[in-house]
Amino acid sequence: MAPGPPAVVSSDAPRAAGSPVTVARGASPRALAVATTEARRFSIGTLTLLLEIIDRRRGLNQLEAHAPAHLLEQVATLVRMHDSSRRGSTRQGSTRQGSTRGGASSVHDNAATLRRVHIQMCGPGAAEIFGSYRRGERVRAFAARIEQMPCRVRSPRGQSRVGLSRMVEYRWQLVAFTLV
Repeated sequence: MAPGPPAVVSSDAPRAAGSPVTVARGASPRALAVATTEARRFSIGTLTLLLEIIDRRRGLNQLEAHAPAHLLEQVATLVRMHDSSRRGSTRQGSTRQGSTRGGASSVHDNAATLRRVHIQMCGPGAAEIFGSYRRGERVRAFAARIEQMPCRVRSPRGQSRVGLSRMVEYRWQLVAFTLV
């Protein structure tokens, strides 16, 4: 049986669901714990999405809200490399044939799944992430960096001022990523 998704520690901080957390320097340990929890939650979701994109189970456009343009180009290159290596191994006959469990194709038997995720907070709005993922029988490593970046969002209804229909909010963004 495959291990379940990495555990996420829940937070009982009083705030709206999905709202970003910003921690100031010298903040309390509780505020840092909330920021770490939010960073971990974002990391697991984004890295799972990224592995699914590389495996062609999702489209690259789903990552646009979580990463800048230069990283999207890097992921597009990884997808092309992954596709060409898969085609090359099919021609050589090295893919598993005939072993379909419950109708699943052998392509999904080799799908990448996240195993472990470790977070190292570098400051109030930055974290380095590293861990492992599994593809078939192999376990491989990854490393990434996330930062809280300013993001323009619409003002809530009723709080719109003339000429200022957008606000700036800090949200986690994946800014660097590498597979080992």
